[in-house]
Amino acid sequence: KNMIKQLHKKFLLVVLAALFSLTSQGVIAYEVSGESFPANFKITSWTAEDGKSTITSEGVVGEGYGKVYLTHTFNVNSDDGMSGDMVGQARTVNQDGELQFASLQGVWSRDGKIVSIHSFDSLNNGVLNHAQGRVDLFEGTLSFKVFPVN
Repeated sequence: KNMIKQLHKKFLLVVLAALFSLTSQGVIAYEVSGESFPANFKITSWTAEDGKSTITSEGVVGEGYGKVYLTHTFNVNSDDGMSGDMVGQARTVNQDGELQFASLQGVWSRDGKIVSIHSFDSLNNGVLNHAQGRVDLFEGTLSFKVFPVN
């Protein structure tokens, strides 16, 4: 089981690296289609450190997730400080008290007050989601369109 998790993480990193490589060079426009659901959050804290920032947020999400708590750590890996990679964690609890957790990993870029995110999220129940989102740093909001992968 541990080996499967390691392979899963390596696969996700390869996919993310390929996507970032292609989109950062402007070779293709990256667009996802299919079934999706919205997920909206309010920032509850922002911690700035050298070369990275961590944002926590919370919101209520449909699709059985319930109350969702997120932590995103945005690492800068570009010379201009306008893009990088992101890792995070999610915890959800629905009204029946069922708790789920997820590992989040992806890439981000910033244009003014808006941070765009492309993330692959691996849940403890085996669900894999692709989330496309935007963080409005001034309004203190995160808005995602979530695409179930499996």
